[in-house]
Amino acid sequence: MSSARRVLAVLTAAGSGTRLGCDGPKALVPVGSTPMVVLAARGLAEGGVDRVVVTAPESDMDAFHDLFPDGVCPGHEGVAVRVVAGSPLSRQASVKNGLDALAEDDSDLADSVILVHDAARPLTPASVTARVIAAVRAGHDAVIPAMPVTDTLKQVDQSPADGASSLVLVTPDRSRLVSVQTPQGFQGRVLLKAHHDAEARGSNETTAATDDAGLVEAAGGQVHVVLGSADSLKVTTTVDLALAEMLSPAR
Repeated sequence: MSSARRVLAVLTAAGSGTRLGCDGPKALVPVGSTPMVVLAARGLAEGGVDRVVVTAPESDMDAFHDLFPDGVCPGHEGVAVRVVAGSPLSRQASVKNGLDALAEDDSDLADSVILVHDAARPLTPASVTARVIAAVRAGHDAVIPAMPVTDTLKQVDQSPADGASSLVLVTPDRSRLVSVQTPQGFQGRVLLKAHHDAEARGSNETTAATDDAGLVEAAGGQVHVVLGSADSLKVTTTVDLALAEMLSPAR
């Protein structure tokens, strides 16, 4: 595989900030003084990405455009950033919108390395992004960063939400389990086919995959795992945000 292939990324940023106690998109919430989506874009640029498409809520497009003046990544003027509307249906549909936007500007999308990243992981080290890119360039169809699971996990018959009682069905061997992170990396042709196949299956909000590696698995592809980082936490709650602030006091 050629190491000269362009590296393109879809950065999903259409999620709600409700659990963070804000009315707007979560990706606009700052860690320190910098919005999460900007931190995530910078991390991609530092890791070797050439161009980024951000999928944002359609109602907040202007706010996202203002964060990327002249259509470039702040501090990385050689990395183009385009903001497009995500989908209200599912993350999977938002990623597809991002891929469509990439295809408008890159005729060789199938031959590119494509990453899919979440703005809710603003502190992902550039070294993780570089590791994912290197593994794709080495020939793997799909690559995910992950960390070993340290908690004991149980499979139950139903979620114990709202105090409901549930029964343990099995205790998986945690030595063979990992916690998956982003960015996830793909041969362009593999990711495009996986999304095409998902559309053909009629995936909707209830059946959509929770990550793009899942789409590749569903299409019969193999997914390679590389080491992630404890810094690549997903900011979902106010506790997560406080931890991100502590991990990144200089940002």
